[in-house]
Amino acid sequence: MDYIIHLHSTRGKKIYVEPEYEEGIYLYPGEIKKQKLADGDAVSAETFQKLREEYAVPRAKKRALGILVKKDCTEQELRDKLTASLNDTRSVDAALDFVRDHGYVNDENYAREYLNDKKGRKSYRQIRMELTRKGISGQILDMVFEEAGSQQEEDIRPQVIKYIRKFSELDAVAVQKTCAHFFRKGYPAGAIRKILEEEKDGRAED
Repeated sequence: MDYIIHLHSTRGKKIYVEPEYEEGIYLYPGEIKKQKLADGDAVSAETFQKLREEYAVPRAKKRALGILVKKDCTEQELRDKLTASLNDTRSVDAALDFVRDHGYVNDENYAREYLNDKKGRKSYRQIRMELTRKGISGQILDMVFEEAGSQQEEDIRPQVIKYIRKFSELDAVAVQKTCAHFFRKGYPAGAIRKILEEEKDGRAED
């Protein structure tokens, strides 16, 4: 099967090569000249795939590595960034396979490190919601949070202590407001009450 290709100029130096019935690829003018491509040319599906493998896939891999050097990403975040700039699903898939196979992107490790980094500032519920928005699968999240166990008091205590500084005394109103504040954020009720009781006792001793 032959494709009739169409060349579309972009704002940058690249040209979008769009074949009929197939996602296109971006090539530079020099590459188009080297391949002797012209608007309206007919190329076979095999020839077009060779063009993708020679130019678009290596470019997608290089772009993926460039993104990951600057900042760790989940697989979905990386896919979104590549798709936005490349508009070529097959090349994006090849780039993702490449970085995944080489361990440059790993959603399980990302989720585990993200949880360890955030657990002293946010509740597990908040962290899970953020990781879900980043495209981490429920299966991975279940495993990572099961490994972590329940959120520990030492993760929560600094936030509670900081919050209750605004109250001159830990009376019933202050306790109620503090509990409501942290319950809404998804912190375990028992841990909050225990910390408040300990802080209340500590203030009484002072």
